[in-house]
Amino acid sequence: MSSTTMTTTFAFRRSIHRIATRPTFSAGIRWSSYVGDVRCPAGGGVGTRNAGERDRHGPHERLLVLGSGVAGCAAALTAARHGIPVTVLHAGSRRDDCNSYWAQGGIIYRNYRLRHEGIDGQTTTLVDTPRSLVDDIRVASGYLPPLARAEDLEEGRYTPDDVLLRERNAKPGFRCPTTGITWNEDAAWKLAVEGPSRIRQLLLGRRDGGEGEERGCVVPFDRTAEEDALSLCLEASHAAPRIIHRADCTGKAITTHITRAAAAHPLIEFVGDSVVADLLYDESSSSSSSSSSPLVIGARVLDKTTRRLSDRYAVHGLVLASGGLAGIYRHSTNPAGFNALGSSVGLALRLERSLVGDASPSRIASDLEYVQFHPTALCLPDEPRFLLTEALRGEGA
Repeated sequence: MSSTTMTTTFAFRRSIHRIATRPTFSAGIRWSSYVGDVRCPAGGGVGTRNAGERDRHGPHERLLVLGSGVAGCAAALTAARHGIPVTVLHAGSRRDDCNSYWAQGGIIYRNYRLRHEGIDGQTTTLVDTPRSLVDDIRVASGYLPPLARAEDLEEGRYTPDDVLLRERNAKPGFRCPTTGITWNEDAAWKLAVEGPSRIRQLLLGRRDGGEGEERGCVVPFDRTAEEDALSLCLEASHAAPRIIHRADCTGKAITTHITRAAAAHPLIEFVGDSVVADLLYDESSSSSSSSSSPLVIGARVLDKTTRRLSDRYAVHGLVLASGGLAGIYRHSTNPAGFNALGSSVGLALRLERSLVGDASPSRIASDLEYVQFHPTALCLPDEPRFLLTEALRGEGA
């Protein structure tokens, strides 16, 4: 897709009801990051609740999600499936006023139809494997040495035992001695190994082996006329056609359906015109924990309609899912508005700086110059920049 979002989960264990009015300070931040998953804290419960049951819980008994795009709605649907109430805050008045909406070309899936024929003329092997995608990402990144992992991995879960670099408190990745690029092979393997199943869980229906009817939504991606199968196109830097799409407005199709599914869930509420000004934290739990870092417990929110600030707390944690950055660049194909200004990155960095100061390099965000907003745009005098799909460099014009 032609946008990048960052999802970071700040989890905490203790109830915030008695500490919400006790601001304290510390020198660090306790946080953890998950891709495509929401971990339920102890006592979070698994199961379903009806809409009336939501009202019987305290106002802080929820997961707070900042951002209503694909990342935010995916996190909300996953948490709600585990019985956790969710509040999704979004800066626009509409749920679909987000960076995800403007993605055009498509989303990486996997080509299960493209095969190599064996020497015997009878056996075949898949061309598009997890390793194939990882190697495509390596080449596109400018990292010249070969992959550190020699063998391929099966599609499924990328477990801790699969991780190549396990040093804690170190910048993950291998540095290319020629280009200077830092290559995070683990991140590429996680995407390649877990990505297809995530697509089936959230976006595809039963006829494509998906669970969208039960766990997410069913997006009407383009299909082939001959086989009525998912249409897979070739985009730049990909060695195989593996991109599923909906014409040239894939982001609109995905966003429309996933926000509709999230809004229909009885445990998910959307609150629009909400601009998050700061993250709220508390360090009191560090006295009984091996960590000295504070816990993020909520967000300070500006209501754009009333111009009033309010504090929203969340027992089940906070998800930053408003990471679109294209709007901060001089030339961007995004429309003007508050939908791609790097809100999540800015909030996380501001919190870190308020706790540790400016002396230390950031341990929350780095290498932001490599965030892909979109590499190709049509520049006409006195006209907005027009996005040219990546498929032009794959399928051709």
